[in-house]
Amino acid sequence: MKKIGVPNDIAEMVIPFGVNTPKDGSVIGGVLKVVFLFSIFGKEMHSVPAILSILAVGFLVGAVMGAIPGGGMIGEMLIISVFGFPLAALPIIAVISTIIDAPATVVNSTGNTVCAMLVSRFVDGRKWMSNKEISNKKSNILD
Repeated sequence: MKKIGVPNDIAEMVIPFGVNTPKDGSVIGGVLKVVFLFSIFGKEMHSVPAILSILAVGFLVGAVMGAIPGGGMIGEMLIISVFGFPLAALPIIAVISTIIDAPATVVNSTGNTVCAMLVSRFVDGRKWMSNKEISNKKSNILD
């Protein structure tokens, strides 16, 4: 964060908070799994209540999967039980989890960096990055 130009006080607040709470990749993965299972088993997902329930379960799965070691299986069982899918859906959803695990981790970690940059922009204004570059050059000259 220091190399990007995010102030230490912002980085020390946003990054630890972001590591524990918003799991962007896990939520996207949870929604992807639910939509995939809806498609395979021919369930209706075009109504507003279905879409809202898919999003709600996606957020729940993201919270469960990120908070517990090995939470992926618990999140997958949550999906199966909430929507009433047969137990045969578990191997399908486990394969999807294995495939999307690495990209979801990348999205989780880069999301924290982007959030820290956004907070810096809101706190320091539009030219927060150029202000940091100028102050770094001044401090290098003085050293």
